[in-house]
Amino acid sequence: MGMTYLFLILAVFSVVVKSQLKPQVSMAPTFKQVYSGDTIILSCDNSTGKVKWFFNTTEDQNQANKTWSIGAVSAKNSGSYQCENNGQKSDNFIITVLEYLPPATLSLKSGEPVINIDGSVVLELLVEEKSLFGWCCWVYKGGKVHRIKLKKSLTTNQVLTFQPYKLKDNIAIYWCSDETNLRSTPLTIKTSDRIVLMMILPGPALLGEKLNLRCVVLGTDRISRTIFYKDKQTIKDSSSSSYVIDNVTESDQGKYSCQATYTRSDKGKPNTVNSTQQELIVSAPPMKAVLSESAGLSCSCSSCPNGAFYHWYYKQPDHQWLSKGTHKSYTDVMSAGSYACRAVWKNGRSALSNIHYYDVDTPEINVLLITIGVIILGAVLVIGAIFMYCKRRTGEEAIYQDMPLMTVKSQDGGDGGYEELHKKHGTKREGEYDTLNTTPAEAAGGEKTEGAYEALKKAEGKEEEYHTLEEGAAKGGDGGYEALKKSQDGGTGDLYHTLGEKGGKGGDGGDGGYEALKKSQDGGTGDLYHTLGEKGAKGGDGGDGGV
Repeated sequence: MGMTYLFLILAVFSVVVKSQLKPQVSMAPTFKQVYSGDTIILSCDNSTGKVKWFFNTTEDQNQANKTWSIGAVSAKNSGSYQCENNGQKSDNFIITVLEYLPPATLSLKSGEPVINIDGSVVLELLVEEKSLFGWCCWVYKGGKVHRIKLKKSLTTNQVLTFQPYKLKDNIAIYWCSDETNLRSTPLTIKTSDRIVLMMILPGPALLGEKLNLRCVVLGTDRISRTIFYKDKQTIKDSSSSSYVIDNVTESDQGKYSCQATYTRSDKGKPNTVNSTQQELIVSAPPMKAVLSESAGLSCSCSSCPNGAFYHWYYKQPDHQWLSKGTHKSYTDVMSAGSYACRAVWKNGRSALSNIHYYDVDTPEINVLLITIGVIILGAVLVIGAIFMYCKRRTGEEAIYQDMPLMTVKSQDGGDGGYEELHKKHGTKREGEYDTLNTTPAEAAGGEKTEGAYEALKKAEGKEEEYHTLEEGAAKGGDGGYEALKKSQDGGTGDLYHTLGEKGGKGGDGGDGGYEALKKSQDGGTGDLYHTLGEKGAKGGDGGDGGV
């Protein structure tokens, strides 16, 4: 019984002593240096009940709990912090936020920033130094800091990939550090017990940048309708499962959630589920390097410490950034992809610069297209020139080829060959052809002119009489014509002389005469016509030339 009273007295004494203790502010994770974008949790130790918080001696009316979580700190969060409990104030707790990033990067290799309870992610540590020797990783969850065991087999020269244990807590903050307290950026992973998850960044949203928030349904992508909420107010209702903020401002900070209507199969029953709220923190960007393209690619940072080195990075679509060396200007051969740079020094680095997109295929494609275009244009011009030339030649030759043909001997000695009219060789275009000479073939007192023509004459009758071309001259003359004559009986059927099978008798008996077409003996309507003979008619000068 005495022991019971003793324990009771000790318990009361400890409560009294604790109530008399001065409150004290502590910070978790226990960072030696606080960088821009870090998430820190302040705790008022030795306190019970309601707590007041002060920042630079001014009370923050929104904070009344024992802990105060500050996400994505920036330079504006630098200052003194105090807590008050039971009328007692703590000493000032000074926080100085560096306006740049820690020298290493911890990022998501696989997984999402919001997962189900008992889920896990794969993280990747990238250091700017030559080796990961002496580095280890940590996690803050459930109010305590735990060390993560790493497998050395997963370590390369500058990259370390690891998978933490399954997460059961609502929130966990991961980071890595070396033996000299140089560390990486922290990474925040949150959990939810819902099948619909509101996906936000694992870090802060930076002012002025583009942000994409997503509503995810585990196990299916058949989402027919999505409603996004900010601080419980509808901001978007559509079939799209993403919400894009083109230019982040401070007003975009708040608590976001979503409602998704989905099915498990094409014919499945629609389900509508709400996600839990996730807080989006907006922060001013840390000091940033500048990539310029005036003379090649060069990197600079006016706000960075003297002696900083410039690291270059390259990324293909849907891939991680890869280190491409250290130099102020990029001089290596460039491949298609995205390029960026940053300034790096012993205990910090700048934010990644503006991104330069390089498409190596574009110049080559342009040159190829231009070459093909020139070839096609040249081919069209050549074909057009050939076509115009042929058309002109065809037009000129048609003038001659449409003229009547003179019968001459064929080259093989046979009768009935033809010779086309030819162009004269002179340069004068007019008068290139021989015109019909109206002078009679036998001029008065003159001799026959070879190659002359005899004018067509009118007969005494009503019907006109036309002279056809005869190989021999009229009445034996060279180059003359013999008139077509009317029939003797004066009937309506005229008798025309065609080239006979044998040359016509008379007319000096020259070969190549004509035999008159004659009517049939029975007086029928069908006239009897003689076809062209293979050889000229006998008689005359005996010259060949029948048709």
